[in-house]
Amino acid sequence: MAHVYDGLKVLDLGQYIAGPLAAELLAEHGAEVIKVERPEGDPYRKEPGFVVWNRGKRSITLDLKRRGGQKIAQELAARSDVVIENFRPGVADSLGLGYQRLKALNERLIYCSISGFGDKGPYRDKPGWEPIVSSIASVYSSQGGAGKPPVYVVLPLASHYAAILAAFSITTALLIRETTGKGQRIEMPLLNAMIANQSSSIITYARRIPLPSGLPQGATALYRLYHGSDNQWFFLALGNAQFFGKFAIAMGHEEWVEDPLFEGAPWGIYPPRNLQVMEKVQAILSTKTRDEWLDMLRALDIPCAPARRVDEFIDDPQVKANEMVMEFDDPNLGKVRQMGVAVKASLTPGEVKGPSPLLGQHTEGVLAELGYPPSKIARLKAQKVV
Repeated sequence: MAHVYDGLKVLDLGQYIAGPLAAELLAEHGAEVIKVERPEGDPYRKEPGFVVWNRGKRSITLDLKRRGGQKIAQELAARSDVVIENFRPGVADSLGLGYQRLKALNERLIYCSISGFGDKGPYRDKPGWEPIVSSIASVYSSQGGAGKPPVYVVLPLASHYAAILAAFSITTALLIRETTGKGQRIEMPLLNAMIANQSSSIITYARRIPLPSGLPQGATALYRLYHGSDNQWFFLALGNAQFFGKFAIAMGHEEWVEDPLFEGAPWGIYPPRNLQVMEKVQAILSTKTRDEWLDMLRALDIPCAPARRVDEFIDDPQVKANEMVMEFDDPNLGKVRQMGVAVKASLTPGEVKGPSPLLGQHTEGVLAELGYPPSKIARLKAQKVV
């Protein structure tokens, strides 16, 4: 089976989520990824997501604070196509693993730096944790809405989106290298990822269109969560005037299309009218169960969907049809269900090459490939370099 990144060698110096996930996205499409971990392991080794963010990789332990560990990492970088790191700005340089140092060893190297805020600016040296970046980038306030308390978002959106953009940027750099023969450094701050992820909000703000007050189930009256008579929730997504018209007819209220209360539907129903519309719609939807409404609305091609829990979602027939939940044997956890390969390509389909590695599982093998004899490997272990 051919893979788009067959033969690509990636040195993963990342930890936590964004760096490892970017490398994993390359691994599932054929890249050979060597994950470098501190002797005590990636801080997220005990997190459930670790087994996904690091599957299909080889693990080597190195103490990068020791000269011997830095030397081995440099040797690995010299023979790699890509290096991914998500240290705080300046840390890689202090370890002898910054871009300029590694570029001198390998001019074709693609070097991807993922950080919280980037290499310049007043926040450069601040901790770039997921919730810190998301809080600054207005993610939580946007969920709460104007005049309402901010709402914490459980999903690590900044880390995941930065990882996806990093993998995309690495691919772009590899294409450029085919023409120029030269590598380059890619900078991917989580902050930039979150700005890119809410580009429409920035345009809305710039035009100074008043935003409706936030409500937990959605501030837009015709594009939000409602519940049926059984108190089960579903999302009603009347994203254009045609769907609104079909919905009004389905509800037995064709007059809504001309009613001043619904003027501007579906998107332009602003406070306080939005609350009145919500009350009207909810009163009707409370007369049948959620599934009764879903059956009826879907038959009329009106967009709606149940608000699923994770345990329900992973058994959804569409998820199964997309082969997005697979079962794997993990050395630590046994049989576990994980996400499948997200990108489907007819000529170069991806695959999960194996589970996440045990800590340092491939240290001896990787060092042997670098030309280290068993006696020297034993000495490095005794010195706690590896």
